[in-house]
Amino acid sequence: MATKNDDLPDLDAEREVDLRSYWNTIATHWWLPLAGLAAGIVIGYLISLGGTQVYRARAVVYLGQPLSASGVQVQSQATNPSTVRQIVTSEATIDSVARKVGLRPSQLRGHISTQAVSGAITRLGQNPLVSITVTGHLRSKVAAAANRLADAVVNAPALAGYAKVKISTFQQQVKAQNDLLASIDDSTRQLRDAVQRGNGLSTVEKLILQIQLNGLAQQRQQTVVQQALAQQQLTLAQQVEAPKVNTTAVATKTTARSRRNTVLVAALIGLILGGIAALVYEPARRAVRRQS
Repeated sequence: MATKNDDLPDLDAEREVDLRSYWNTIATHWWLPLAGLAAGIVIGYLISLGGTQVYRARAVVYLGQPLSASGVQVQSQATNPSTVRQIVTSEATIDSVARKVGLRPSQLRGHISTQAVSGAITRLGQNPLVSITVTGHLRSKVAAAANRLADAVVNAPALAGYAKVKISTFQQQVKAQNDLLASIDDSTRQLRDAVQRGNGLSTVEKLILQIQLNGLAQQRQQTVVQQALAQQQLTLAQQVEAPKVNTTAVATKTTARSRRNTVLVAALIGLILGGIAALVYEPARRAVRRQS
């Protein structure tokens, strides 16, 4: 007695037959998948040869480390690496840099990236170096844009304003102390000449001149100490507190697409199309014969 399940078709067997039929059809017309594979390799290789070259330029900036008058580190925008990204991706900066290097703003927009350079020890308060990378198709202009962006960062008031004020103040102090030293040296020469000549000078007058010379010598010594301290603070502000460009950008060539990946994808597409062509080859040929 036949059961209900005996009346049902064997779907697995039919599927196996269909798959075997497809495979036999492809195997019979093996030259079509092979031709598709070969054509895909050739086309993929040609496409990779004609791929547009992209250039990458990378400048590295130091954000600076603001210090208080007592030498304590000050938290500011300069201690936040994201400040660089905000500056270089702003429309004002992009428009200005694009105009200076001869690019359209659209050629820079979306082609600028920033990243903190690894190696800084945050727990010791070291401000990180930040890289500014620009990509594009014009080698010289890509490098110029990266360097212009780096200059825009180190000259931005948000980063450089505090250090610039300190540098200007210490420069004025050093200049004033240099002028004072020149005045002291001039007065000292005049007094020494007067003492050496001694014509018509009484002993008391010579003693007074000598006391004045001693006073000038002490004043000069104090001024030299103050000048050295101001010069040290000026150097600290210039070399540590102020942001600066650490390395300038040089454009290097990078391939827009991988040649190997392009060839592999094109070969796979060619193989698939060749397999499809093998499956429809006989039906298509019979259709053409009937129409003729």
